[in-house]
Amino acid sequence: MDNKRRSKRPGVWIRRCAIGLGGWLGAAGVWAADFRCADLLPSESRTPVYQRIAGQARCEGFYARNVSQPFVELLSLTLAAPPRNASVLEIQASRRASMQLVVQPLRPAPFYRVDAWIDAAQVMRWDAAPMLGATGLQLRDLGFLAQSNGPDGMATLVPVAFAGIDAAAPPGTVHAVVRASVPVAKLAWRSLRRDGRDDGSGGWRAVEGPERFAWERVPLTLPLPPEGRGAQIDVQATDPTGKSLPLLRFLMAAPSDAIP
Repeated sequence: MDNKRRSKRPGVWIRRCAIGLGGWLGAAGVWAADFRCADLLPSESRTPVYQRIAGQARCEGFYARNVSQPFVELLSLTLAAPPRNASVLEIQASRRASMQLVVQPLRPAPFYRVDAWIDAAQVMRWDAAPMLGATGLQLRDLGFLAQSNGPDGMATLVPVAFAGIDAAAPPGTVHAVVRASVPVAKLAWRSLRRDGRDDGSGGWRAVEGPERFAWERVPLTLPLPPEGRGAQIDVQATDPTGKSLPLLRFLMAAPSDAIP
């Protein structure tokens, strides 16, 4: 790997984890005027290259990705799957906090992503056609993440909602998608209180299924955090040799919460 030109590891609240966000927030309390692109290396072989879109709080395009060690990453966190036949999506996250949105493929390639700003309690209209046309993907191949930094400096995710789409079924659940950069023999997750204390949910829950290939997407159904409380989600993967991969850990809040 070229250490002088590599993209930085994710800039969210991390404890031995990887999350598919690529450092898209700087200091806490970022405003739209301070919006900036993720620290990614633009592609040298595909266009459009990842860059800021003139006059918009949005960055989009192909980038180069380097993987230095095994990891598990979060690709998507939504209340429902995006509509299948729409070209323009109406996207909302938090009702009380501005968020930064990342749209990225659920497949391991191509390396293309969108970063955009969503104001609190606002619906952002996003035209998916440029991304779908450039990549050959379909809406079902895309993941969506929305994040904000609170005054405590801890990055928090809020499940993305799509206007006109019913909430997740059963009620009170969230659709998540994770994947690992190496084959995985076992996968488990747990939900804790935001401060890491037991929330009474029963500890680790194994994800049923056969051994997963490297970069294979794994859907998870997580509980929507109670309003005003938030949650800490841990995802642990074990490779076929029995070695545990770095723990994936992230904070999640309900859409109606002010980000702590």
